[in-house]
Amino acid sequence: MKHLLSLSCLLTFAVTSVSAADLNEVLEKNYEARGGLDKITGVETARMFGIMTMGPMQAPFQIAFKRPNKVRLSFEIQGITGIQAYDGETGWSVMPFMGRTDPEKMSGDELKSVVEMADMDGPLVNWKEKGYTVSYKGTEEIEGTEAHVLEVERGDGESDTLYLDSEYYLTFKSEGVRSMAGNEVIMVSSLGDYKDFDGLIFPTSMMNSAQGMPEGSGQNITIESIEFNVELDDSLFAMPAVEDAAVEATTDAEG
Repeated sequence: MKHLLSLSCLLTFAVTSVSAADLNEVLEKNYEARGGLDKITGVETARMFGIMTMGPMQAPFQIAFKRPNKVRLSFEIQGITGIQAYDGETGWSVMPFMGRTDPEKMSGDELKSVVEMADMDGPLVNWKEKGYTVSYKGTEEIEGTEAHVLEVERGDGESDTLYLDSEYYLTFKSEGVRSMAGNEVIMVSSLGDYKDFDGLIFPTSMMNSAQGMPEGSGQNITIESIEFNVELDDSLFAMPAVEDAAVEATTDAEG
């Protein structure tokens, strides 16, 4: 029995070691493909401009990031501007389309979503420091493409499965379990058309949808331009006083 137990332990150790080696190799190649870990983490601020498409509706948007964990998304629909933001402590939004014309604090699933959005590096960079668990699940053919499969556990009950192209080591699909209105929903994202922006590689085409929803009901995102290390004041991300909300929305629309 001792010999069998020892053999079992050795086999378990061997499998774990191989998985760890594979994970490290895949992560290193992913960082390299994206421009290098030093360059990724060397970005202090970023600003992206693009178009969101939902069915027949198109909305130009801009999203600003600043370390640590600050984000502000503003988008315009028929001349009306919506805002979602997080300053590292407080999440807030202005949603005139939903009758919410004053800034309101986020909570629950909405807050979790904007906190996740604030991570401009993505879940694979410094994942241990974030309290995540990342495991390598081997390779699998996904939509005709051989992919390395990585599973990310976020520690809050939510998880992601990432599919990295086995040739380029860039993520082309992800599936994530999210809580929405008390229900678990599998969100599916397809990423493509990677382009070089000042030495960093980003997908410029993203399609997001909930698994099981009718075709065409998802959200398409097209990134048109990205700026790095631009001047962004902390006040941009802070929740404004109610009387300042109209000014903030007008500034975003004009920007």
